Amino acid sequence: MGFVGALVSGDFARARIETEEGARLLEGVLFNRAYFEAPVVTARICGVCPIVHNLCSIKALENALRVKPTKEIIVLRKLLLHGQWIHSHALHAFFLSFPDLVGISNNIALVKKYGAESKLALELRKWALDFCKIIGGRTTHPVNSVVGGFNVAPDLAELELLIAQLPDMLQSAKKIFSFLTKHKLPKFENRWTFAALKNGKEYSCYDGKIHFSDGNEYISPELAMHEIEERIIPGEKVKRVFHNEQTIMTSSIARINTNFSRLNPAAKKAWTSLKIKLPSYNAFHNIPAQATEILHSLEEIEKLFKEYRRMTVKKGFDKKLKVDFKLRAGKGSAILEAPRGILYHHYELDKQGNILNSDIIPPTTTFLANLEHDLTVFLPTVSKLPAKKRDLLIKTLIRAYDPCISCATH
Repeated sequence: MGFVGALVSGDFARARIETEEGARLLEGVLFNRAYFEAPVVTARICGVCPIVHNLCSIKALENALRVKPTKEIIVLRKLLLHGQWIHSHALHAFFLSFPDLVGISNNIALVKKYGAESKLALELRKWALDFCKIIGGRTTHPVNSVVGGFNVAPDLAELELLIAQLPDMLQSAKKIFSFLTKHKLPKFENRWTFAALKNGKEYSCYDGKIHFSDGNEYISPELAMHEIEERIIPGEKVKRVFHNEQTIMTSSIARINTNFSRLNPAAKKAWTSLKIKLPSYNAFHNIPAQATEILHSLEEIEKLFKEYRRMTVKKGFDKKLKVDFKLRAGKGSAILEAPRGILYHHYELDKQGNILNSDIIPPTTTFLANLEHDLTVFLPTVSKLPAKKRDLLIKTLIRAYDPCISCATH
């Protein structure tokens, strides 16, 4: 990913991100493939957030096929999503963004200087990856989660061993939060439209409609493409997304802005301790927001697992992890919260279940225009700084968004 800034009379007129990675055109790859291939193929879009692509694809296909998953299936999917949030956020907040805050240029130097904290972050990631492997079948690209539910029930004993470690993981996450948030973040504000899932019942990740901050609109997945605009930039591999002609911020800070009251207790207490006024329009706040969501997800996993364990004692439980359905022609859309923000999948199927059309909008595609807008406002404030310090601050802002170019160039 490259950065280009255009200067006019000493001020920046605009900033643009140029994507150097080649487009992979996976929507074209999916054309005429069987429906069940889409969750497997789309999971390969990203090695950090494959679970959410897999599940969003499944959910959209189920909407097209009119499949109604059971509550047990949905609980397991939510467990998978929160596991993914933890390992993705631990990677980004600590190993990618934090080095910028302390002027460290590589992770080898980071581990040498902050060995104890690095160990805690790695242990959190490993715990989350092991947790996802038990449910999804693989550490990286899940194969157990399919249209209709799950191929096999996860090993309850293995899950319980990891759940027993939750108190230790929560303490580690609190230490990481305190460590990250004691380091000063740049002061910056640029009012933007932010968007996140909201359902009024929980800190939304799986269910809900898109809530845009520029109004009281709650957009269903089916109506999303009528409300947002994808624009093709000549010579670019990544589209830009707009709502009411405005750029969109979707991210952890967008979710906290939208659903703060639904955070779990430890997460809410941690965020409140920062005394950051909400809604926040400082993209640098996405770093502590991710650390907060690690706490929230650990607490949520504990609640969801208790619910799941209660379900396992029911007669005929195994049958409820995969529902029967018939192939039919149809269209289906779905939106889930990826670690980086809202993810959209849409499919159109023929009566044999073959894919006639698909559209995937990852979070990075959605927020890239907003990142460029932030940079346009931010650059004049740092233009007179020494080059080394200025470049570091620019990189810090870009990385604070947690961009995934692999997803964006899908």
